[in-house]
Parts: sequence; structure tokens; C-alpha cells
Amino acid sequence: MATILVKGLPDGTLKQLKKLKVELDCKTWAELFEKLAESEGQRKPLVFQKEDLQEMKRGVKGFLALRGEVSKNWTGPPTVLAEIRKSRRHE
Repeated sequence: MATILVKGLPDGTLKQLKKLKVELDCKTWAELFEKLAESEGQRKPLVFQKEDLQEMKRGVKGFLALRGEVSKNWTGPPTVLAEIRKSRRHE
């Protein structure tokens, strides 16, 4: 079986994955990801309440406003998008 290296995840996400690994009685990360992938097809569609959608829209607007504020302080290239891609190693 191939080795899977789990790296670069936020601490909270890694804790949740470790907890799931124990709860689902998985010995390896590969086994956990296999079970998660199999369960993906059996999942019910998500239904959001109107309040949830409004909160999400406020969050998106806040993020976009923050992006604009950060970009104003830069005198030229690079852009926020370029920096995000660079930080995630998409270049």
C-alpha cells in the first residue's frame, strides 16, 4: 500500500481527522480517506436555512472588502490572488 503524508493542515482540521480515524477504526490515513471517499456518494444533499445563506454572504462580502483594503496598500504587482497562489505553491 502506498504511503500518504498528511502535511500542511491547520491544527483543528488535523485534530478532527485524527478523531475520525479513531472513531472509524482506521489504522492508516489511506484507510480513512478510502472510507471518506466511499461515504461521499452516500451523503445527503446539504440544505441551508435562509439565515445561514445570509451569514455566508456577509462573510464573502467581508472577505472581498478585506481583499480590497490589502490591495490598496500595495503599490503595484503582485495582487492578492498571486500571493495566495504563491503561498499555496500553485505557481
